[in-house]
Amino acid sequence: MSERTVLRRLMERMRADPGLLDAVVEAARAESPPIAALPVQEVRRHIAALLAVVSAAFIDTSGLSEEDTRAADRLATDRALQGVPLAALLDGFQGGRSYVLTRLMHEARAAGVSLDSMMGEIMELDRYANNLQNRLIHAYRESEVSLAQSAHATRVQALRDLLGGGPAGAADAGLSATRRYHCLVTDIGDPREARRTEACMALPDGVSGLVDGHWCAVTTRLPDRTGVLAVAGPPVRPRDLPAVYRLCRTALASARRRGLDGLCRLTDLAMPVALDAHPEFGAVLAREHLARLDPSDEFHRLLAETALTYLDHGEHPGRTADALHVHPNTVKHRLRKFGALTDFAAPPPPAQTLAHALTWRWALQTWLATAGSGRRPGGGAAGNRSKR
Repeated sequence: MSERTVLRRLMERMRADPGLLDAVVEAARAESPPIAALPVQEVRRHIAALLAVVSAAFIDTSGLSEEDTRAADRLATDRALQGVPLAALLDGFQGGRSYVLTRLMHEARAAGVSLDSMMGEIMELDRYANNLQNRLIHAYRESEVSLAQSAHATRVQALRDLLGGGPAGAADAGLSATRRYHCLVTDIGDPREARRTEACMALPDGVSGLVDGHWCAVTTRLPDRTGVLAVAGPPVRPRDLPAVYRLCRTALASARRRGLDGLCRLTDLAMPVALDAHPEFGAVLAREHLARLDPSDEFHRLLAETALTYLDHGEHPGRTADALHVHPNTVKHRLRKFGALTDFAAPPPPAQTLAHALTWRWALQTWLATAGSGRRPGGGAAGNRSKR
């Protein structure tokens, strides 16, 4: 069997391995902080396309076509629109390239193939990677020239600098230093999707664009709906926008983790952000308050889910019953059973309402995650289980 045949089979096996794409994405992000700042799915989208191009060119012995190299053009154009520097783009590309070649040589060695005997094939693969890199550089510089001639692109770059705490002032981004603006951060990283979202929202003023790979807007009035996951900060003066932007980015991750969608107010996400910032504290609270609960006991999990849904719905039995699709008396019965196993009070003493809700929600969320209950984000679960 020829070295090329062996290498082709190794590449086919690697291409079928779902873990390879994850590993290449992580390698690219590890080598380039600006790439790591982009949404993971945005990095994955382009790397999957480039891997498909190179592997197909070698496996099918067809080489790189003009259509293939358009994958590099799209990557370069998108990164330019996202404000990612060319050097950072190339760092990420080299990180992924190095991982793939190292992994391929390791697999060949494990298959008993001499690296010397397949050096020609390795060089061919490297040549394809070089061609794509050259195409990246060319396409990126063309996009840079085009953007430099756009007034909107200049304002977006000033917005990036402003939100990043750089020297740009409000006027550079087309903002008034005396007005108050909302900062809106979405989960969109694809420039084409960002343009569609921007057109649908029809924001009244301000400036919007891709910042750290997320479509952001600074505007005096928020849209009624977004159609995508988005976090909106309260209205502040431009000098306070960098701090609000950082909080919105953190809150966006918390909202995504909970499966939320649509427009979320930053102030409504204060508790999820706090919970996510110190996950080990939740484990401490769970051990303190839920020691008598057995994670393997379905009824104990049902009680914990009911208590968490109760907290999520303002500690109101009726609203909790509606969320779980059960009778309010069933909710009260479960809460009494839960209170007998723990020191949970329903309702809590008036002076302890806020601290009680925070402490128990944190403990229950952590315990249920560990128990693997499969509770859906938002509260509604297990409504049709046994009312034991």
